[in-house]
Amino acid sequence: MEYKTERANRMYTNEDLQIFVDLSQTLSFSQTARNLHLSQSTVSKRIKDLETALQVILIERGQGMKSLRLTLAGENFLTIANEMLSLWKDACHLGRGRWQSSFTIASLSSLNIQAIPTISDYLHEHIPTTHLHVMTSHSGLIYDLVERHQADLGFSLIAREYQNTLVEKWFSEPMVVVRPAGTEIFSPVCSPRDLPQEMEIYNYSGISFQAWHDEWWAPVNNSYISLDNASLIPLVLNKPGQWSVVQISMAKKLAATGRYIIQKLTDPPPDRVYYLVTHLHPTQTAARILSALRPCLQSFAGQEDSAGKVIHKG
Repeated sequence: MEYKTERANRMYTNEDLQIFVDLSQTLSFSQTARNLHLSQSTVSKRIKDLETALQVILIERGQGMKSLRLTLAGENFLTIANEMLSLWKDACHLGRGRWQSSFTIASLSSLNIQAIPTISDYLHEHIPTTHLHVMTSHSGLIYDLVERHQADLGFSLIAREYQNTLVEKWFSEPMVVVRPAGTEIFSPVCSPRDLPQEMEIYNYSGISFQAWHDEWWAPVNNSYISLDNASLIPLVLNKPGQWSVVQISMAKKLAATGRYIIQKLTDPPPDRVYYLVTHLHPTQTAARILSALRPCLQSFAGQEDSAGKVIHKG
């Protein structure tokens, strides 16, 4: 697809927009060139041609700079570029005999099994022409994806003030200890003091969890193993005596297999809180699907009174 600017009488294409979007993430001409299988000189020229066509500077370059930076015009155009690429992607479905809207969720690994099947079934039932795309990421990166319109909805463990995002508390759940069946226990409740760190399967569960963990144990590198993906826990939590602190929903799923047992803590960490992250100015398609998805998100949370509480808007 080609676009022509009136002021500069220059053309640019969807490929130029894609190069710019990729460059906004890498902030490196060489890395974008590798990502898109182009030469670095081609990437540089296409960005320069795009700037000429728009008659603005999108990328700040300069001697002594360790990395590139988007100018204010570049930050504003990034939203436009993502919107144009999204619209073109949707338009391509017109010639395929069926209109399909695309909706992208940036999810945490711990929520993929827990929430995505419910959301997928709901969308299939209520908006069957929606193509759902799920990206697994970390809480911090999810804000970037939403802010850049690369995700329409994000699930995060962090409530962060972030430009052009709307942050709402979704739901919370307590944390418990899960252990392999065969572990000798004397009570359904245990103290953190009873849990040897050398037998811990550590999984990061947010800033407040980390602060709680640091009050009871030495640095994480003293644990048996440290993970950044909760889906790996069942693969390594398999020896009697091992333990891991996880959210109750995951613990129940593990216990249902018959291979794990659950213990509550006398001094538990703060509840694990999940947040919904959306763009302050969503595309029309994203806004429509988000509106239709609200009842499902509230039902999943199981606490409609607290769901939808705005934490940050800006």
